[in-house]
Amino acid sequence: MPEETLQSDTILIAHATVYLVGGESFELIPFQSAEDVKSEVNDLMESWAKSGFLLRGQRIYPWHQVLRVEVTAVDELSRSEAAQRLVEWEINDLYRVQQGFWKTKKAREKKEETKQPQAGGAPH
Repeated sequence: MPEETLQSDTILIAHATVYLVGGESFELIPFQSAEDVKSEVNDLMESWAKSGFLLRGQRIYPWHQVLRVEVTAVDELSRSEAAQRLVEWEINDLYRVQQGFWKTKKAREKKEETKQPQAGGAPH
């Protein structure tokens, strides 16, 4: 069989972190490629730079607020292990997004409930 038609048994997974000018940072969905994960990362960076925006989930970051994008690790995994890790990452990321939604800068004070006589109750 010609070498080009053979499918690799492994996938390269690149983990990347975005650092914003304001000090915030977050992980991107891991990049994956059987052959050249570096090109996948570079292509996406070029696309973001041309559009002027970095999109992550439902958040839009103007590209000028992105200080840097850093690839923190590259793993070579079997196809099945890579698929499982990506599912786990997506579940954990969804959990972080949901938790972040409920965060507040200042907790609202709870109003004290005034007790009112219940209907049908005996007078005191």
